[in-house]
Amino acid sequence: MAKRLITGMMAGIVFLVSLPLYGAASQAGAIFLAIYPGARPNGMGTCFTAIADDAMATYYNDAGMAFQDETDITFMHANWLPGLYPDMYYEYVGGFHEFPGIGKIGANFIYLTTGTTEAIDQYGNPIPGGVFSSFDLAVKLSYATKLYEDLSIGVGGKFIYSYLVPRWIIERIWGMEQKGGGTGTSWAIDLSVLYKTYFDGLNIGASLQNLGPNISYLESGESDPLPRTLRLGVAYSPIRTQRNKLTITSEITKILVGVTRVVEDEWKDTWKGVGIEYTLSEFLSVRGGYFWDTVGERVGPTFGGGIRFANFEFDIGVDSAIYDFPTDNYRFSLYYSIKPNSSTD
Repeated sequence: MAKRLITGMMAGIVFLVSLPLYGAASQAGAIFLAIYPGARPNGMGTCFTAIADDAMATYYNDAGMAFQDETDITFMHANWLPGLYPDMYYEYVGGFHEFPGIGKIGANFIYLTTGTTEAIDQYGNPIPGGVFSSFDLAVKLSYATKLYEDLSIGVGGKFIYSYLVPRWIIERIWGMEQKGGGTGTSWAIDLSVLYKTYFDGLNIGASLQNLGPNISYLESGESDPLPRTLRLGVAYSPIRTQRNKLTITSEITKILVGVTRVVEDEWKDTWKGVGIEYTLSEFLSVRGGYFWDTVGERVGPTFGGGIRFANFEFDIGVDSAIYDFPTDNYRFSLYYSIKPNSSTD
């Protein structure tokens, strides 16, 4: 009974994070890696793999860094699904810089916590001092370079750490030491490519993410695969002037876990998105999109916007309408970019 209790406790914490994810995503561990960061991508139906023109490239498509001249840094905060669990929040920090003769080097940091949890024993009584906070984090370092003027590649490596339950609680309930109890670690790599086609303004992007060993929270327990992910995107900018820019984008995302079903079922369990962004005078941006996750019952519009002043940009993205339960899901992002100094003789 005690074993079932602690296993149920750990499963419950994971459930809070994975509640909006079903299908293949629900079979994976470290599922916080599948949460889309960034207010700007979120406002465009979570489509960004074929755009990847700011610091969010370190999550969606590392190869996009190679086409950028500036140094970019971004910070994002989101109270993750407060309608379900008010204490849960998500933080993202990312950026990249060019090193002459080497290429672009990027990094990001992801942190998600479900807030505080109170442990109980097998009789339903609170355990003294058994209040703890579960969290997940990932640290990534990435690299991108151009193979040709219109083609770039990127690669990233990440360390993953997940803390669900303190070991001493497991030992108290089970009455024995459990190696690795309540925590899990793993590592993974990301591979990506971005192609700026001969058709002016048309980009195609692809990335394979979270390719690494399974994660396990108990040495004696079963391990779970990481949310290995394939992203394919296309973006087209029919208007690109100093005053106006319009970008239309579409993307599909497939979690490559348990892919054994027929093609029709796999396509149904593929996330799809479309988005549009209009920017006026490099100052004001408005965005809209639509997101489909039929199996996960996440379907609906997204929207957002941003204001840029000097080297700073503030963005907001909203996807509350895609969920089948009441929630206010906002992402707030702050960007800072430093363009290289130019001089003329």
